[in-house]
Amino acid sequence: MGDERITLTLPMTQQGLGVLALALLIAVLTGVMFLILDGAERKTDRDPLSRALQAFGWVYAPIWLLILSGTLWALWLVFSGTESPIALEGYSSLGLGALIAALLGAPFVIWGTVLRHQTVTFQKEGHMTDRITAAVEQLGAEKVVRKIVEGETQETSEPNIEVRIGAILSLERIAQDSTRHDNGRDHVRVMEILCAYIRENSNARKPVDFPLADWQPLKDDASEEERAAYLELRKARFKAEGGPLARQWAESLPKPRADVQLALTVIGRRSADQRRVEAAWPDAPTSATAWPFDADFKRLPDDPGEDPLGPETLEAFKAGLDAWKSTLRAYRGYRLDLRGANLQGADMAAKQPDGSDAVFSGARLDGTRMEGADLSQARMEGADLTLARMEGADLSHARMEGAGLRGARMEGASLRGARMEGADLEWARMEGAGLEWARMEGAVLLLARMEGALLGMARMEGADLSGARMEGADLKRARMEGAVLWGARMDSSTSLSAATLRGAALRWVDYSSVPLSEEQVRSCFGDASVIRPEGIAKPDHWPDWELPDFEDHDFDTEWRNWQDNPDSYTPPPNPDP
Repeated sequence: MGDERITLTLPMTQQGLGVLALALLIAVLTGVMFLILDGAERKTDRDPLSRALQAFGWVYAPIWLLILSGTLWALWLVFSGTESPIALEGYSSLGLGALIAALLGAPFVIWGTVLRHQTVTFQKEGHMTDRITAAVEQLGAEKVVRKIVEGETQETSEPNIEVRIGAILSLERIAQDSTRHDNGRDHVRVMEILCAYIRENSNARKPVDFPLADWQPLKDDASEEERAAYLELRKARFKAEGGPLARQWAESLPKPRADVQLALTVIGRRSADQRRVEAAWPDAPTSATAWPFDADFKRLPDDPGEDPLGPETLEAFKAGLDAWKSTLRAYRGYRLDLRGANLQGADMAAKQPDGSDAVFSGARLDGTRMEGADLSQARMEGADLTLARMEGADLSHARMEGAGLRGARMEGASLRGARMEGADLEWARMEGAGLEWARMEGAVLLLARMEGALLGMARMEGADLSGARMEGADLKRARMEGAVLWGARMDSSTSLSAATLRGAALRWVDYSSVPLSEEQVRSCFGDASVIRPEGIAKPDHWPDWELPDFEDHDFDTEWRNWQDNPDSYTPPPNPDP
C-alpha cells in the first residue's frame, strides 16, 4: 500500500476556534486553581465539588468583570447616540447580545448551584445526625417481662437485647458510611458511643474476684519444713493436672451479655481507613495520614541459630525498638477507651490470620477486668494495660509489642507465642503463666513475678529482669542473651537446661542452689556480689570485688567493655585489696 494521507476539514470559523481556545484555557486554569485550593484546604471538610466550583469562580471572575465592563461601555455608546460596537458588519446584534446576557448571568447560575449543593450537604449531615440519634435511643431500649411468683404476676424491666443489637449494627454502618463519604466526620463519635456503652453496660454485672489470696514468696529464713510445704503449695497452685488453678477458675466465669459482646466485636473490626480517621482526629485524614500502630520495627530473627547475636545487633535492635515506641507515645489521635470495663470471659480474639478483626492497638485498657477473656492473636500494640486483670486469660500469640503492662495480673494466663518486645512488664504478676515461645526481647521485667511460669524457648534477649522472681520457673532453652539479671531470684527448682545466658549481667544474686552449668556461668558477667553454684570457680573475666554503681569502674561500664571485647578484656583490680 502507498503512503496515503487523509485530510479532515472541520467546519469551524476563526471566531469559533477562538471561542474553543478560550474554553480550553478556562478549563486549564480551573484545573490549576483546583489543585492549588486542594492543597491549601486539604485538612478541611469541604468536598471536591465545592472546591471545583470555587476554582471555576476564581478563573471566571476576571473574565466576567471584563465582559461586564465591555457591556457597560457598549450601553454608554448606545445611549449617547454613538454607533454601537456590536453592530458591526457580519455580526448578529441579537445573537451577540444573547451571548453577553448568558455570560453575565453565569455567576448567578454558579451561585445557585453552590447553594443547592450546600443545601444537599446540610441535608446529608442532618440525615446522619438523625441516624445517630435514632440508634442511640435504641441502645437504651428495654422491655417489660412478666413473671408469676408465688401466684402473683410481677413486672420487671430488662434490656431489650434484640433492639440494642440492631442499634449497634446501625452505628457500625454509620461509622463505615461516614468514613467512606465524608472523611470520617462521625466515625470517632460512634466509637465514643460504643466504648461508653461497653463501659457502662458491662459493669451491670459485678466482676468476680479470684478466690485465692495473692501468691507470696518464700521468706529467706524459712525452715526445711516450711520450704517443703511451700513447694507443695506452689505445685498444687501452678502445676495442677487441669492447669493452673487461676485458669481453671477463669473458665467458669460468665460471659458478657450478647449486646456488649457485639459492641466489642464491632470496635475491634474497624477497617484500615477508619483507623486512619482516628489517627488524624480531630482533623480530617489526608493521603499522608498513617496510623502509627500499623507500622513495624526491625525485629530480631525468628531463628537466631546457635551463633551469638552480639552486642552490636542487640543495641541496634533496642535503638530501633525505642524509636518505634517513641512514635507510639507521640500519638495524639483517638484511642479506644475501655478503662474499668468488666470484660471477664469476653471474646476479643482474632479470627483473621492478620488480626484485622481484633484491633485494640493503643487502646486504653488500664484497670480493665479481663479474667478468662479470649485475646488470642488480638492486636494490642502500644495499648495501656496498666493494672489490668487477666488471670487465666488466653493471650496466646497476642500482639502486645510496646504495651504498658505495669502491674498487670496474669496469673495462670496462656501467653504462648505472645509478642511483647519492648513491653513494660514492671511489677507484672505472671505466676504459673504459660510463656512458652513468648517474645520479650528488650522488655522491662523489673520485679516481675514469674514463679512457676513456663518459659521454655522464650526469647528475652536484652530484657531487664532485675528483681524478677523465677523460682520454680521452667526456662528450658530460653534465650536471655545480654539480659540484665540484677537481683533476679531463682532456686533449685528453676530449670535452666540449655538456656542461653551469653552476655547477661549477674549481680546481687545467690545462685548457690540454682542448677547453672559452668559454661552458663562463664558466658555471663558478674562480680563478687554473685554467689555461684557450688563447685564452679570464678570466671577469669569476673572482678574479684564488688563493682560500684557510679564511680570509676562502675558495673555497667565494665560489663559493656567485656561485651565489646570478651577475649581481650581484663577485669579492674580491687582498689582496696
